[in-house]
Amino acid sequence: MWDSFVFALQFLTRIQIAAPEFDYRKCGRGSAFFPVVGLIIGMFLLAVRQIGLVFFPPLITAVFLILAGVLVTGGLHIDGFMDTVDGLFSGRNRERQLEIMKDSRVGSFGVLGLACLLLLKLVFYAELLKINVIGWLLAVPVFARWSMVYAIRFFPYLRTQGLGNSYSDCTGNREFALATAVTVITLVAAMREGALVFLVPALLGHLWLKSVWRSLGGLTGDIYGAVEEISEVLGLVGVYLVYTQGLLK
Repeated sequence: MWDSFVFALQFLTRIQIAAPEFDYRKCGRGSAFFPVVGLIIGMFLLAVRQIGLVFFPPLITAVFLILAGVLVTGGLHIDGFMDTVDGLFSGRNRERQLEIMKDSRVGSFGVLGLACLLLLKLVFYAELLKINVIGWLLAVPVFARWSMVYAIRFFPYLRTQGLGNSYSDCTGNREFALATAVTVITLVAAMREGALVFLVPALLGHLWLKSVWRSLGGLTGDIYGAVEEISEVLGLVGVYLVYTQGLLK
């Protein structure tokens, strides 16, 4: 299990704590630890929040949070998000969409999508930082990584080559159950009854994944990254409504 956790940590972040020999099954089973990695990322963001607000206003600290997220993850999910937007919004047929998503070059739709994504993160980070609560900084990264596990477990993988194959082949009920348990415990501990709000982003994420599956016939590694980014924004919207509109009270 330790090797699987290390593989998950190294895949989702820039953090290097060990160098185990690659093992296909151990790597694939690392999906069970995606939410744990999300919790580690959340703790990193929490530290940035605590330090940033000492010296800067919420808006500037929100920028630091975005930069910190990119730094710790290496922009892995953002890259997948841009490729996904380029492909899905290209208006081409299925085969051409998949080719566009595989292309390392970024198109205009990807750039526009990234701008919208970062703007949404910025405004919700800034507004949430004005509220004297911190649980969301742990809950949202954990939920977003769980969403990737859900996508891996319940939707087919399209590519014949790539790291996504190991996750698709080796993520079973046990890995999903472990990831879900960690996620539920974290959400409840961080937000108490407010954790229920994540049911809405989870449902919306499922509907989007189902739409993509019907369109493409399956998912790719880029779509896994897009799922994480979209789930993060949906999570931010949800916790904002909980804290400001008194939902679930």
